[in-house]
Amino acid sequence: MKKIKKTSFGSIEVLLEKNGQVVSELLKFEREGRGHEHPVWEICYVLEGNGTIVSGEERILVKKGEVCKVPPDTNHWMIPDPYLEILIVYSPEP
Repeated sequence: MKKIKKTSFGSIEVLLEKNGQVVSELLKFEREGRGHEHPVWEICYVLEGNGTIVSGEERILVKKGEVCKVPPDTNHWMIPDPYLEILIVYSPEP
C-alpha cells in the first residue's frame, strides 16, 4: 500500500523502507519546502520540472535529469519553479 502524505509543499510518497528507516521517497513540490536536516546523505534525482535546492549556503539550480547530493547534517530545502518532482535516496555514503 502506498504511503502518500500531503505536505505544506505538495506531497511525499515513501517508496522503500528498510528496518523501519525510509530509504527512498518521491517528493512533489508545488510550493517552497522548509529547511531540515538528515544524519545521512540525501541524493536527489530530478524527475520533472525545474527549481533550486538550497544546501547550507549554496543555491543549486536543477532541472529534469540532474542529480544533487546534500551532505549529512546540512540544512536544506527545495524551491520549485514552478513545479519540481524529485526521487530521493538516503544513504550513509555519497
